[in-house]
Amino acid sequence: MSDKDQSGSGDEVIQGILQYLVEHPDAKDTPEGILKWWRLEGKSEWRREDVQNALDFLTSKGWLTKRKAIPSKEIYGINKDRLQEIKSFLLQSGAGS
Repeated sequence: MSDKDQSGSGDEVIQGILQYLVEHPDAKDTPEGILKWWRLEGKSEWRREDVQNALDFLTSKGWLTKRKAIPSKEIYGINKDRLQEIKSFLLQSGAGS
């Protein structure tokens, strides 16, 4: 897989996570749950590493919240205070149709 493919995959995961959360703003899950349940139908498979990288990136932007549920398990969800900013990002990226 080339760097371009990896970058595109990462962008797809970021957009997929955000799109899911905009549609389900009360959703919260672990990286494993996100990997299993949040992928949009008809889209390519997500890799665990891409999901974690996307979660780290989105948390650093303040778009996701993260809390420890039990040791070594973190739960991620949308930061509703940033919902409009997230929707704008999705529209600009072409994912928010």
